[in-house]
Amino acid sequence: MTSLTPPPSVKLRPYAVIVAIFMVIEFTGVFEQVMVYTAIPTLMKAFQLDAAAISWAVTVFLLVGAGTAAIAGRLGDIYGRKKVLVALMIISAVGSIISIIAGNFEGILVGRALQGTSAALFPLLAGIARETVPAPRVPVLISLTTGVSIIGGSLAALAAGILLDTSGWHSIFVASGILAIIALLVALGLPRSVVSTEPRARLDILGAVVMAPAIAAILFGVNTARSQGASALVIGLIGIGAILFAFWIVWELRIKNPMFNLRLFKRRSLVLTLVATAAAGLGIFAATALITPILQQSPASLPVGLGLTPTEAGLYGLISGVLGFALSPVGGRIASKFGAKVTLALGFGIAIIGSVLFIFSVHSLPLSIVAVVVTGLGTALILVGIPNIIVELVSASDTSEAVGLIFSVGRTLFAAIGTAIVGIILASSTVPGTTAPSVAAWNSTLIYVIITAVIGLIVTIIIRKVKPMDQRGTVVEAVAEVQAEAASENPVISH
Repeated sequence: MTSLTPPPSVKLRPYAVIVAIFMVIEFTGVFEQVMVYTAIPTLMKAFQLDAAAISWAVTVFLLVGAGTAAIAGRLGDIYGRKKVLVALMIISAVGSIISIIAGNFEGILVGRALQGTSAALFPLLAGIARETVPAPRVPVLISLTTGVSIIGGSLAALAAGILLDTSGWHSIFVASGILAIIALLVALGLPRSVVSTEPRARLDILGAVVMAPAIAAILFGVNTARSQGASALVIGLIGIGAILFAFWIVWELRIKNPMFNLRLFKRRSLVLTLVATAAAGLGIFAATALITPILQQSPASLPVGLGLTPTEAGLYGLISGVLGFALSPVGGRIASKFGAKVTLALGFGIAIIGSVLFIFSVHSLPLSIVAVVVTGLGTALILVGIPNIIVELVSASDTSEAVGLIFSVGRTLFAAIGTAIVGIILASSTVPGTTAPSVAAWNSTLIYVIITAVIGLIVTIIIRKVKPMDQRGTVVEAVAEVQAEAASENPVISH
């Protein structure tokens, strides 16, 4: 088991330098993900494709990202997180180059698939955080990193819009490629990563291979359901994915040295954390991406709409992003002093308030701004709370793997499913002659989001409280605390 603080052989960097490196890396990954959301109308026009076809530029990124996140986390725990991080960033940069050179939509899809590997960067950064900074500062570093994803998304949308208006769709891939190269050079400044001292067993190739297509089949089926409903193709894809996923679980639990240590989930608190992540993904994470642009950019003449331009909507979104980023270190300090479950519970509570405000903001710009900001703050705290709970619950040697499985893969998978559910609810009742949702469909969607958030809040409350990072003592004592907490939840766990 690796220690909770860096060993003497690791050359430390000043805390501010580590924070800056983390921010640059995380912003690059966020930009790569968000830029195509903004570019969808431009790509539709450029390649004469409908929205369903163009959306695969987003979906393929999520498919690869979901499969890569857990695998990269495990490989990072075994072979060194910095090495795996640098390798993924090289692959991502190559993806941008391919998208630029190809000049067609098929080439963009290939490039986006390679760019999807950047979704695996955060689990590796979470593990590196535990190697490079003192324990009390880990929650703040992680919260600042997740905070970048919030403000970075807003900035990326604005930047992509400006590039698209002035230079065309190629320019966003040029920008992402330049950012990827800069982030790669910056990442080389990270300290040498700790490598597990445990004997390396035979690598679980089957476990690594089955995981990705299982998730891909489920996500592909859910995405296809938006246009085809419960067709044979959709049912077949989801069924195949579920079978592969079930086989993968059985396989990983049976072999001695699995690629993914699912035995971690013998701990009740980790299972509850996964459930809380699912609640957030199915509800608030999925809904915000749909309901905010629908509310802001739909014509004011419709039952739900404010008539804003995309630029105006982006500027209001930037307000939420800035405030969310500013709050993220506060959430980290709360997690450090009082425990991450307090941060997560606050996030769900604030998100519930924001969702209620959305119900009453269908024609009120001031109230809609408040709703967006409040919901954004709740989302920021949720994004800070989940990974910090995981860090509190697992040993340093399991950090990247656990964060990858629960936070990255879980969030992506459940957000994709939630997006489909929210889309179905919004489309359940529309304004005659349009595809715009009626007030009834709008309210039903928000009630669904509120219910999922309430479930997430209840689950968070019953997660077992562990000692906050600020209250942990020496390395040996901290390791002993993690082991004792695990044993108290499940006496059969061996160490």
